[in-house]
Amino acid sequence: MDLPSPLLEDVLARLPLRSLITVSASSKYLNALVSSASFASIRSHNVATSSAWFFFFGFNRLLPQRSQAFVFDSLSCSWFSLPLCTPPPHNSASLSPSASGCLVALGGAQQTYVCVAPSLVKQNWHVLRKPMRVPRRNDPMVGVFYSDPARLRIGRVVVAGGVDTEAQECEGVGKELAVEEYDYDRDEWEICQPLPEVLKGKSLVATVAGDKFYVGDAEGSAIFWMEEKQWREAKVERPGQVRRWEWANCDGLGLMAVAECEDGRIRIYRLEGTNADKQMVKLVAEMPDELCALFEEEDGVVRMRSTGGAGLIYVYSDSRFRDYAMCACELSIDGRPDTEREQHGRWFRLPPLPSPLQRFDRVCCMSACIPLSSCISSQ
Repeated sequence: MDLPSPLLEDVLARLPLRSLITVSASSKYLNALVSSASFASIRSHNVATSSAWFFFFGFNRLLPQRSQAFVFDSLSCSWFSLPLCTPPPHNSASLSPSASGCLVALGGAQQTYVCVAPSLVKQNWHVLRKPMRVPRRNDPMVGVFYSDPARLRIGRVVVAGGVDTEAQECEGVGKELAVEEYDYDRDEWEICQPLPEVLKGKSLVATVAGDKFYVGDAEGSAIFWMEEKQWREAKVERPGQVRRWEWANCDGLGLMAVAECEDGRIRIYRLEGTNADKQMVKLVAEMPDELCALFEEEDGVVRMRSTGGAGLIYVYSDSRFRDYAMCACELSIDGRPDTEREQHGRWFRLPPLPSPLQRFDRVCCMSACIPLSSCISSQ
């Protein structure tokens, strides 16, 4: 007996994304059902199905056929392989994760064109039609904002930092490049207020939270966000033991900082009052000793990278000498008011990447909640 469409939609909406992709490929009827706008609306209200996937992209410059891509599904706690699309011509040192969880690269010999792959599953690259006003070649911080997040339609792009030569030892690397914002509908770049003086010459981190682009120094002494093409500063009460941190935006939990600490520990902090003049930093979770050991170097210092989304913080090493060690912290939050609210973390180690694993020149990792439309195409 066939199930009524409303009941079938309700059942399918509870499936993990990986299972839903398999179901959609089984028949034209099911493909049409799960591709519909009404189904996307039903599924968007099911929190259990919207976990953040962790993506691993390994690029081999000399032998592109040996490049590989994998994605980790936290619901099934397993990896699966992704087809890897060839990026448009670009400067290899510019290929990187954006602050908003997609792949970006800079192309062009004399002028700089920004290349964006909004869908990490399909990697359908878009080259913005207009070149940037100020050329740059590598190490950009890029924030991509969507006019339609469900369909990953680009609305605007903000680019900060970067260097204007391929060799970082060359003269001119210290030159501070303009911050620019691209309006997709108007097909136009605009010059924004330059990065604040306090950030110049420092190692920087960036993320996107909501409709704001955040930039700060990796040591955690300053945080700025862009508003109306101007920078606003938030004073940070950084914990004394923090040596370096990176940011991750977790939907519903706020802006998080994953910190390498002087005592060899890795801790997760929540940055409270993100849009206020002064921010509070609250400890949320501390990595267990056995997981910290995965990221410990010979000098006893821990070195890691991090990314996150939808209640999951992923901590990883992008070095093959550390066997690309990866673990995650699942964050939960109680239902009390914000001022009394407590967060808790459950740590677990990710299984090894699938074999055989090639050697890579460049590794890009990021986490994202994947819209259904970016995985399923109408038949």
